[in-house]
Amino acid sequence: MNQTFGKEYKLCSHVLIEKLFKDGEKFRDFPFLINYLRLEKPISQKDFSVLISVPKRRFKHSHDRNYLKRSIIEALRKNKFILEETKVFKNRPFAIAIIYNFNSILTASEIEDKLVSTLIKFVEKIKQIN
Repeated sequence: MNQTFGKEYKLCSHVLIEKLFKDGEKFRDFPFLINYLRLEKPISQKDFSVLISVPKRRFKHSHDRNYLKRSIIEALRKNKFILEETKVFKNRPFAIAIIYNFNSILTASEIEDKLVSTLIKFVEKIKQIN
């Protein structure tokens, strides 16, 4: 299994990011908030693109925000098969924003555990919608 998390997975388009936050739907699961939007056409060869955000309002120091973002990216890199292998996104590309929505810093292992449970619940919700 390929465990890379390259540029093709990253959501970089300013137009899509604005559309994601304006028109997208929300899914909350502690400590994450997931905004998602079904796209009309694929923006990359992958079925989903991800944006990861940690609010500056909650964490004033950049080293705290960077630590959290790196931990989330690492957890997503290891567990992206949850999103890829479910075949939920086939022919239905999604733009996804993962926002860390908690006031204190969790360890990397806690973040990974919480992200895995959040992704599983998110995939179940998408399956119910489809």
